[in-house]
Amino acid sequence: VVAVRRLKAVWGGEGEFREEVEVLSRAQHRNVVMMVGFCMDGERRALVYEFICNASLASHLYGGKMPPLDWHARFRIAVGSARGLRYLHEDCRVGFVHGDMRPNNILLTHDFEPLVGDFGLARWQMEGNNLDTRMIGTFGYLAPEYIESGVITEKADVYAFGVVLLELITGRRAMDMGRPKGQQFLTEWARPVLALASGGGRTMALDRLLDPRLDADQTRRLSHRLNAMAHAASLCLRREPQSRPGMSKVLRVLEGETSADPGFMVHSKESRSGRFGDQILNRYSGLKGSLSQRISHEAVAKVLHAERSRTQLC
Repeated sequence: VVAVRRLKAVWGGEGEFREEVEVLSRAQHRNVVMMVGFCMDGERRALVYEFICNASLASHLYGGKMPPLDWHARFRIAVGSARGLRYLHEDCRVGFVHGDMRPNNILLTHDFEPLVGDFGLARWQMEGNNLDTRMIGTFGYLAPEYIESGVITEKADVYAFGVVLLELITGRRAMDMGRPKGQQFLTEWARPVLALASGGGRTMALDRLLDPRLDADQTRRLSHRLNAMAHAASLCLRREPQSRPGMSKVLRVLEGETSADPGFMVHSKESRSGRFGDQILNRYSGLKGSLSQRISHEAVAKVLHAERSRTQLC
């Protein structure tokens, strides 16, 4: 059994497509979905992957038909996903920037081993997708510098991974317009809580973030894992890309090899400044319609320019 992703090529010809597929096929790691082939028939093209049996992380967090993930599974998913992303960034013979790191692109085996998928596809569109061709990711996961420049780097992936960690901790979507104002963007809601945790009341502050579906006794027993995941998330979500760690350090934090110092969380100053990107996305979402869609840099840049002009006039 295999999984087939049908694509619509938006660049280059057959030769370039074959070259790109050859590059993608070099990624082989236990926490990365393996490409096993491809198909071409005129304009129609498809990628063939190994089949992963237990759906995506998004299905387990938000599908509604599956029991909630316990702490053991969530921590295993966090660590395994970090290993997969570290491999793509640092250990693969050809370094990859994922470009769309989110729960939909983390697939799970029967024992909840995660595999990172859909990496390196930024230059293609999925069949039936009529959006702009210069894709830069998905609402709720975009790093501030990525929004402003449209230039994708590994540090943008690190930021998106920080959002995924928050989703694992909280059970909340990265963006949920059904929630009250101030809670619609997960990072905007969580940053002040993480900042509070850098003071003396770390446990009490982090309790506010916890998915209410989690077993309280298990959470207390595994509080060191919660601290590690919150620590890693706070590092990944730093506004300045040069301040974010590489995935090797993120993995060390999760595995407890780098201890969490008392001031590890997002500081209040950064918490306030970090909302700028969310404000842009909030304004843009009202123009775009479907909030689950991926977006183009040109469209965001127009809104960003208008926001800056409005701010300068005030």
